[in-house]
Amino acid sequence: MNILFLACAIIISIGVIYGLSLANRPYLTALKSSISGLAALLLINTVSSATGCYIAINSRTVFMATVLSVPGVLALLVMKILFHY
Repeated sequence: MNILFLACAIIISIGVIYGLSLANRPYLTALKSSISGLAALLLINTVSSATGCYIAINSRTVFMATVLSVPGVLALLVMKILFHY
C-alpha cells in the first residue's frame, strides 16, 4: 500500500510541477497554491464542530492540501462524506 501511495504521489507531483512550469511566476504560484490548500484544510477543521466533518491532519492529507491545493482538500472532503474515509 505504501508503494502505491508513493507512486501516486510521484505522478501527481510531476503533473503539478509541469503545470506550474507553464506559469509566468512558478514559485509564487506554487506558494500561493500551497498556502490556499493548507488554509482550506485548516478552515474545514475549524468549522468541524458545526459541520461534524473532520479531516485528520497527517502526512497524506497535508500532501494533498499542499500539492493539489483547494481541489485536493475538496476531494478529501468528498471521500470523507461519501466513503466515511
